[in-house]
Amino acid sequence: MAEKLIDARGLLCPKPLIMVKKALTSAEPGSILEILIDNATAHENVMRFLQDFGCRATCVENAGVFTVSAEVVKPAEASLRPEDYCSPAGGNSGPYILVLSCSVMGSGSDELGRILIQACINSLKETAPAPSAILFYNSGVTLACEGSPVLGALKELEAAGVKMLVCGTCLDYFELKPKLQVGRVSNMYDIMQTAASASKVFTP
Repeated sequence: MAEKLIDARGLLCPKPLIMVKKALTSAEPGSILEILIDNATAHENVMRFLQDFGCRATCVENAGVFTVSAEVVKPAEASLRPEDYCSPAGGNSGPYILVLSCSVMGSGSDELGRILIQACINSLKETAPAPSAILFYNSGVTLACEGSPVLGALKELEAAGVKMLVCGTCLDYFELKPKLQVGRVSNMYDIMQTAASASKVFTP
């Protein structure tokens, strides 16, 4: 099978979609497209775009880069426009980022805040859609470490595909790096890049 590489790293929607459609237009059925994307929203939109074309698409994510492999099943349809895919699936119910910068929710009573943050994270398991990523920094990193009352819920979310980035500087500050139980140690650059690529950011 012929294979074509599309490097869309560093590009925002609709550019990755335009590149993919152009490649699909000239691709023969049975050929393979390999697409590199480092923007979570663009990745979601490209996957929907490929599925609507009838492509068989799979994806592997590593260090913030999505490698999409798509087998072309039929010629591209001119009626499908990339710009129609540059919003999250389902309008207002699309992917979002959850930022946990504190071990409590809200201000006022820390005791109440701990109850609320537990309820918030436990509720995510039943919320549709789930966040595409959860970012932990400052005292929020404690939620991802040994002894956290929400580890079970976070592990379920991670197993379901939710990316979790935990600030390494913050873990070092609180001397918690050996106690990290969920997510991966990250840095502020990756955390900010992930937040910047999101269509919505929610901080409870």
